[in-house]
Amino acid sequence: MRRNQQLALMALWIFGDAVAIYVGLNVAYNVRYNLDWLPLIERLTPITERYAIMIPMAVPLWVVLFAFNRLYDSRYLLTGLQEYGQIVVACSIGILILIVLSFVEPNLSVSRSWLVLSWCFAILSVGAMRFAIRRVVRVLRTRGRLLTRAIVVGANEHAKAIARQLTPATKSGIQIVGFLDDYLPCDTRVLDDLRVLERPTALARVARETRATEAIVVQGAIAWESFMEIITRSISSLDGIEIKLSPGFYEIMATGVRLTHDGFVPLLALEKNRITGLDAVLKTVLDISVSLFFLLLFSPLIATLAVLVKLSSRGPVFEPYPVLGVREREFTTWKFRTVHKATGTDHALGRPLYRLGWDKLPQFFSVLRGDMSLVGPRPVPTERAHLYQEWLPTLASVKPGITGPWVVSGAEVDSLDAEIRLDLYYIRNWTIWLDLQLILHTMLRLFQGVRPTTKR
Repeated sequence: MRRNQQLALMALWIFGDAVAIYVGLNVAYNVRYNLDWLPLIERLTPITERYAIMIPMAVPLWVVLFAFNRLYDSRYLLTGLQEYGQIVVACSIGILILIVLSFVEPNLSVSRSWLVLSWCFAILSVGAMRFAIRRVVRVLRTRGRLLTRAIVVGANEHAKAIARQLTPATKSGIQIVGFLDDYLPCDTRVLDDLRVLERPTALARVARETRATEAIVVQGAIAWESFMEIITRSISSLDGIEIKLSPGFYEIMATGVRLTHDGFVPLLALEKNRITGLDAVLKTVLDISVSLFFLLLFSPLIATLAVLVKLSSRGPVFEPYPVLGVREREFTTWKFRTVHKATGTDHALGRPLYRLGWDKLPQFFSVLRGDMSLVGPRPVPTERAHLYQEWLPTLASVKPGITGPWVVSGAEVDSLDAEIRLDLYYIRNWTIWLDLQLILHTMLRLFQGVRPTTKR
């Protein structure tokens, strides 16, 4: 992304947030004092002078808080739900500051109910504004603007996997212009229409010719001499290019890393588990609460389906599904049987059960037992585990899920490699917000009757 485009986008963010904050606080004021139907809230005559000071003062204060929460840094925005999570955090801190001000300065004392309403409406208005800005950015990216042009240094399978992950550019914001490689001849096609442009040592010249401002260097995909030259020149002749390093084991490393200093030597330590501490607690709470809710909600449906499946064809109501869980531990989950035992074809209810996702309703019990999660990688069948050997250690670092990115992506999952790539992306980028996003998208797709056509 060009410098002027970054500044324009930042200005749009700041202006949009300022307007949204002002609107949210004023809506809260009108709801608090001009509506009579609010329960448990006493009707009072407001001291308008206090709000005339407090609301305009809050706008620049909150914008500064947004800046401290990296809400104007393009590197951390425009993807996923993390941005909205930061909005909640920043607005919460903003309300706390207003509470402190109202205690410190009696002349600025305001209604407690207004503060609560301001928190709600500010989050909603800023979130709506950010969502609108995302739509604007998406449209501009389809027209070739607000994109960062990047070169992938290296052309092995790991480099191609990274390039595929960044496609399409309208979602990632990064437009790959080509590859540099030590081992393939120039003009060799690597991925789709992307080709080898030159040797890695020509990075500075190729970046100028292609107007690239970023280089993604895949360690292990190029000669060590080329890698060292790029690193040593990154401060001098490559000053206009942002250098990003990716480990050569990209496809199999999805656990986190932490920086350690042993004897003043900086080292990267691999984490054994991807989701730990408070994150693990939040995910467990989400799993248990939502599973209990759905089981109570759908208990009449589950009982009805059990009877209908039994009447539709001979055989058991449920079919066992042996899969691998965390640390490659084998366990059995269950689904409603969708096929005739004798012929292997769908029975009368088989296709509707699968299309609506109702065949998976018994798996909520596996979530409550702790074997599965609501959202996670697709369960690996025990009998087909040999197909996953390269990725199995990473896939088994988290619980398999009832739903996951393979459900939401739909037609994009046309092969095992594509499915694994989505699962690894989920593990690497997990947040509680991503789980919520995938749950909402899954519900939307099931209501539309859309589900991957390939069973497993």
